[in-house]
Amino acid sequence: MRTILILIAVVIVILAARRLYATTRRGNSRQIKSGQMVQCARCGIYIPESEALGFRGRHYCSAAHRDADND
Repeated sequence: MRTILILIAVVIVILAARRLYATTRRGNSRQIKSGQMVQCARCGIYIPESEALGFRGRHYCSAAHRDADND
């Protein structure tokens, strides 16, 4: 009985170690977007320039804000 419990504990430790190793490898592949942050001309929130909508030299966080500001 004791041998079975030790065997189960070893299997659990191995599975946990494999899962932890896989999680850390996946976590390293994520990349943070870098770049210039710009402020929405309507609400003032800061967003990456690559995600901003530009219109007449101003930046907006959404089409709704761009349209509302240019009516």
